[in-house]
Amino acid sequence: MAFPISNLAGVNIAETSADAKFALGTRVELNDGGVAVYVKSSTSAVSQFAAVAINADGTVDMLTTTNAATTPRIGFAQVSIATGYYGWVHTDGVVKVNLAANCDDNVPLFTTATAGVLDDATVSAGYVMGLINTVTISNATAVTCVGQFPHVGRYGGGA
Repeated sequence: MAFPISNLAGVNIAETSADAKFALGTRVELNDGGVAVYVKSSTSAVSQFAAVAINADGTVDMLTTTNAATTPRIGFAQVSIATGYYGWVHTDGVVKVNLAANCDDNVPLFTTATAGVLDDATVSAGYVMGLINTVTISNATAVTCVGQFPHVGRYGGGA
Protein backbone atom coordinates (compact mmCIF):
# COMPACT_ATOMS: atom_id res chain seq x y z
CA MET A 1 0.00 0.00 0.00
CA ALA A 2 1.17 3.50 -0.78
CA PHE A 3 2.15 5.85 2.02
CA PRO A 4 1.89 9.63 2.38
CA ILE A 5 4.87 11.83 1.56
CA SER A 6 3.21 15.17 2.34
CA ASN A 7 4.31 17.13 5.41
CA LEU A 8 0.98 16.75 7.22
CA ALA A 9 1.45 15.31 10.71
CA GLY A 10 -0.55 12.31 11.88
CA VAL A 11 -1.69 10.96 8.51
CA ASN A 12 -2.35 7.21 8.39
CA ILE A 13 -4.19 6.43 5.15
CA ALA A 14 -5.15 2.96 6.45
CA GLU A 15 -6.93 4.40 9.52
CA THR A 16 -10.64 5.13 9.85
CA SER A 17 -12.30 6.82 12.82
CA ALA A 18 -15.66 7.89 14.20
CA ASP A 19 -14.39 11.44 14.73
CA ALA A 20 -12.75 13.74 12.20
CA LYS A 21 -8.94 13.90 12.37
CA PHE A 22 -8.65 16.33 9.41
CA ALA A 23 -10.91 18.64 7.44
CA LEU A 24 -12.95 16.87 4.78
CA GLY A 25 -11.23 17.24 1.43
CA THR A 26 -7.71 17.33 2.89
CA ARG A 27 -5.33 15.94 0.26
CA VAL A 28 -2.00 14.17 0.70
CA GLU A 29 0.49 13.12 -1.94
CA LEU A 30 1.52 9.47 -1.96
CA ASN A 31 4.84 7.80 -2.71
CA ASP A 32 3.41 6.12 -5.86
CA GLY A 33 2.61 9.49 -7.44
CA GLY A 34 -1.01 9.31 -6.35
CA VAL A 35 -3.18 11.39 -4.06
CA ALA A 36 -5.46 10.45 -1.15
CA VAL A 37 -8.40 12.61 0.01
CA TYR A 38 -9.95 12.64 3.50
CA VAL A 39 -13.68 11.83 3.35
CA LYS A 40 -16.64 10.67 5.42
CA SER A 41 -18.80 7.68 4.53
CA SER A 42 -22.29 8.98 3.83
CA THR A 43 -25.40 6.81 4.06
CA SER A 44 -23.82 3.34 4.02
CA ALA A 45 -20.52 1.60 4.65
CA VAL A 46 -17.85 1.61 1.96
CA SER A 47 -16.27 -1.73 1.08
CA GLN A 48 -12.53 -2.19 0.68
CA PHE A 49 -11.44 -1.60 -2.94
CA ALA A 50 -14.79 -0.01 -3.86
CA ALA A 51 -14.99 2.79 -6.40
CA VAL A 52 -16.70 5.71 -4.65
CA ALA A 53 -18.50 8.89 -5.66
CA ILE A 54 -17.00 11.89 -3.84
CA ASN A 55 -19.79 14.36 -3.12
CA ALA A 56 -19.32 18.14 -2.96
CA ASP A 57 -19.61 18.07 0.85
CA GLY A 58 -16.71 15.61 1.23
CA THR A 59 -18.86 12.55 1.87
CA VAL A 60 -18.63 9.38 -0.23
CA ASP A 61 -21.01 6.71 -1.44
CA MET A 62 -20.09 3.56 -3.32
CA LEU A 63 -20.16 4.43 -7.03
CA THR A 64 -23.03 3.28 -9.24
CA THR A 65 -24.19 4.35 -12.67
CA THR A 66 -27.04 6.23 -10.96
CA ASN A 67 -24.95 8.44 -8.63
CA ALA A 68 -22.18 8.84 -11.24
CA ALA A 69 -24.62 10.93 -13.30
CA THR A 70 -24.55 13.66 -10.62
CA THR A 71 -21.13 13.17 -9.01
CA PRO A 72 -18.32 12.82 -11.56
CA ARG A 73 -15.50 13.02 -8.98
CA ILE A 74 -14.44 9.55 -7.90
CA GLY A 75 -12.02 7.78 -5.60
CA PHE A 76 -11.05 4.29 -4.54
CA ALA A 77 -11.29 2.98 -0.98
CA GLN A 78 -8.23 0.93 -0.12
CA VAL A 79 -9.71 0.11 3.32
CA SER A 80 -13.33 -0.35 4.44
CA ILE A 81 -15.01 2.71 5.94
CA ALA A 82 -18.00 2.15 8.26
CA THR A 83 -21.15 4.24 7.89
CA GLY A 84 -20.54 7.75 9.26
CA TYR A 85 -16.81 7.14 9.71
CA TYR A 86 -13.91 9.15 8.33
CA GLY A 87 -11.08 7.80 6.21
CA TRP A 88 -8.93 8.23 3.11
CA VAL A 89 -9.73 7.35 -0.51
CA HIS A 90 -7.23 7.45 -3.34
CA THR A 91 -8.10 9.72 -6.23
CA ASP A 92 -5.24 8.72 -8.51
CA GLY A 93 -2.08 6.63 -8.58
CA VAL A 94 -1.83 2.85 -8.27
CA VAL A 95 -4.98 1.48 -6.63
CA LYS A 96 -6.89 -1.76 -6.20
CA VAL A 97 -10.45 -1.61 -7.54
CA ASN A 98 -13.34 -4.09 -7.50
CA LEU A 99 -14.08 -5.21 -11.07
CA ALA A 100 -16.86 -7.41 -12.45
CA ALA A 101 -16.23 -10.89 -13.88
CA ASN A 102 -14.59 -11.24 -17.29
CA CYS A 103 -13.25 -7.71 -17.34
CA ASP A 104 -10.47 -7.28 -19.93
CA ASP A 105 -7.28 -5.35 -19.32
CA ASN A 106 -6.29 -2.09 -21.00
CA VAL A 107 -9.83 -1.19 -22.07
CA PRO A 108 -12.21 1.59 -20.97
CA LEU A 109 -13.90 0.98 -17.61
CA PHE A 110 -17.47 1.90 -16.73
CA THR A 111 -19.73 2.15 -13.69
CA THR A 112 -22.24 -0.62 -13.01
CA ALA A 113 -25.50 -1.05 -11.10
CA THR A 114 -23.48 -2.94 -8.48
CA ALA A 115 -22.24 -0.42 -5.91
CA GLY A 116 -18.48 0.08 -5.95
CA VAL A 117 -17.83 -2.25 -8.92
CA LEU A 118 -16.51 -1.25 -12.36
CA ASP A 119 -16.64 -3.23 -15.62
CA ASP A 120 -15.68 -3.06 -19.28
CA ALA A 121 -19.33 -3.19 -20.42
CA THR A 122 -20.19 0.17 -22.03
CA VAL A 123 -22.49 2.49 -20.05
CA SER A 124 -23.05 5.79 -21.89
CA ALA A 125 -23.07 8.07 -18.83
CA GLY A 126 -20.66 6.03 -16.72
CA TYR A 127 -17.30 6.04 -18.49
CA VAL A 128 -14.48 6.20 -15.92
CA MET A 129 -11.91 8.29 -17.77
CA GLY A 130 -8.29 8.09 -16.67
CA LEU A 131 -8.34 4.59 -15.11
CA ILE A 132 -6.89 1.42 -16.63
CA ASN A 133 -6.92 -2.08 -15.15
CA THR A 134 -3.71 -4.03 -15.61
CA VAL A 135 -4.92 -7.65 -15.87
CA THR A 136 -7.74 -9.63 -17.48
CA ILE A 137 -9.89 -11.44 -14.91
CA SER A 138 -12.40 -14.29 -15.15
CA ASN A 139 -14.20 -13.87 -11.81
CA ALA A 140 -15.14 -10.69 -9.96
CA THR A 141 -12.24 -9.54 -7.82
CA ALA A 142 -10.15 -6.54 -6.80
CA VAL A 143 -7.30 -5.86 -9.21
CA THR A 144 -4.53 -3.31 -9.51
CA CYS A 145 -5.44 -0.34 -11.68
CA VAL A 146 -3.52 2.78 -12.58
CA GLY A 147 -5.31 6.11 -12.61
CA GLN A 148 -4.44 9.66 -13.47
CA PHE A 149 -7.16 12.02 -12.27
CA PRO A 150 -9.95 9.52 -13.03
CA HIS A 151 -13.48 10.87 -13.27
CA VAL A 152 -16.84 9.87 -14.70
CA GLY A 153 -17.98 11.26 -18.02
CA ARG A 154 -20.09 10.45 -21.04
CA TYR A 155 -18.62 7.84 -23.35
CA GLY A 156 -18.02 8.85 -26.91
CA GLY A 157 -16.07 5.80 -28.04
CA GLY A 158 -12.63 7.11 -27.02
CA ALA A 159 -10.73 8.80 -24.25
